[in-house]
Amino acid sequence: MKQLTIISILFFLVSCSSTFKIVEQPTDYSSVIKKGHITGVIFKENGNCFLCLQDKERFTPTIAEIEKAEQILKKKLKTVNSQRMNQIDNCPIIHKKLKSYRRQYFGYIEDNGNKIIYTTFNWNRYSLFDRLRGYYKDESEDWKKEKEMVLDGCSYHWEIKINLETEELFELGVNGIAENKIKNKNYRQHLKIIAV
Repeated sequence: MKQLTIISILFFLVSCSSTFKIVEQPTDYSSVIKKGHITGVIFKENGNCFLCLQDKERFTPTIAEIEKAEQILKKKLKTVNSQRMNQIDNCPIIHKKLKSYRRQYFGYIEDNGNKIIYTTFNWNRYSLFDRLRGYYKDESEDWKKEKEMVLDGCSYHWEIKINLETEELFELGVNGIAENKIKNKNYRQHLKIIAV
């Protein structure tokens, strides 16, 4: 009887986190979703996508479409990320740390009718060492209301487009690394001293 109870509880916990669920609606045009450790925001077709998708026909992604996009991403990101652009010097390898990012999902339709999920990823698990290096999480709630814009920050911030029809990933963009931080040996030495 005890084993049956434990199995029932485990089944319940697994089933609760097996799909995204809407947990909050901060605006009329955005819904916060959660699945396990992953949190994201689905923006409706009229949601704020600052400087993006201006000439595209937009649509509101469904939970099922987000699930499909996440499966495509999980299956194909490692291949698309083979060059590991801007993923050096303690910056995360994006396909290895996929669950550590909060997401923003915007839907649009290509001229050929294919549905695309444009997704931004921003690091959501900052350690003390990350903060000492100058990386920190924006604690405001603005990311639930409008597209996050972050300059530099290496692979702590990236974006990609996911074609739901062809199941292709394209236009992977990983933020750059500030040149003065890469070239400045004193800065690197300073980080080593702080970490000790």
